[in-house]
Amino acid sequence: MPTNLPEEIHWGMTELAHNVAMHAMDNRANVELEAVEKGESLDKVHGQALRDYEQFNQLISGAFSFLTKIKHSTGGISIDMGSGTGVGACILSKFRTINKVYAVEFSNHFVRNVMPLVFEKYNAECEKIQRVVSDFNHLEVEKDSIDIILDIDSFHHSEDLDFTLKECGRVLGSKGVIIAIDRAWPDSCGQDELDAKLDVDFPDSLKEKYGIPQGKLFTRRDFGEHEYTIQQWFTYFKNNGFEPVVFHLSHPPTLNRIWLRLPTFEFSMVLSSLLYKVGFRRLWAYGFTKARVMFVCRKMTR
Repeated sequence: MPTNLPEEIHWGMTELAHNVAMHAMDNRANVELEAVEKGESLDKVHGQALRDYEQFNQLISGAFSFLTKIKHSTGGISIDMGSGTGVGACILSKFRTINKVYAVEFSNHFVRNVMPLVFEKYNAECEKIQRVVSDFNHLEVEKDSIDIILDIDSFHHSEDLDFTLKECGRVLGSKGVIIAIDRAWPDSCGQDELDAKLDVDFPDSLKEKYGIPQGKLFTRRDFGEHEYTIQQWFTYFKNNGFEPVVFHLSHPPTLNRIWLRLPTFEFSMVLSSLLYKVGFRRLWAYGFTKARVMFVCRKMTR
């Protein structure tokens, strides 16, 4: 463990979150740590979160760049919600303007044993990071004390998204902002199509990690996941006091060889900031993921 990493603390947790942590995420952490101890790389063992580190770093940096361009602050105290491996907390810790990061995760084993490995691998500024064992509906910080909340593929696990966003609104200050990199689907997707995405059985490899008996049907719905269209996300954010914008992540394949030689991502942030100033709220960022979008949601003043 990095010597300058503070000890973890504990906040509250719902019964469902506690049970999921005990029976799934903790089991996964143990399986992955055993694999690392046997010599497998952390990237290979944990998979997507670490493989996508550079993309997450680019997107969060892009969100900060966008906020700066529209004259909104990007500093202070932050919370990485559903932090998992701690990738988001690690990225946030490296921003000069960020003073402190709460890495909130409901799996004690991930908090205690996996996060330190990730922080060390990616050279996190550990003295800024406070690890917290908790779900994201029990934020034991003072009202209006937080400046930035980060979600990477976590909010779609919320038991009650309205409650979660209301809690975000409580702790965020008047200039607070949510940066959410999460799953979202086109507004043309009907509820039947969204439901079908949740009824997909987990692959055997994930069942083994989560301690689920092979052969037992276990779907994404059973794991507490949800699927929303972009408009549904917008509605949730607006109903809970946020002004959302969405960045669709796309790229022109036929031009990749040319565009990749240019500062294309930064160009997309400049273009988006200009479009935002004239009223557009559905924007574009140069990216390669199809299932995710990025929301940047400013807290509305009342």
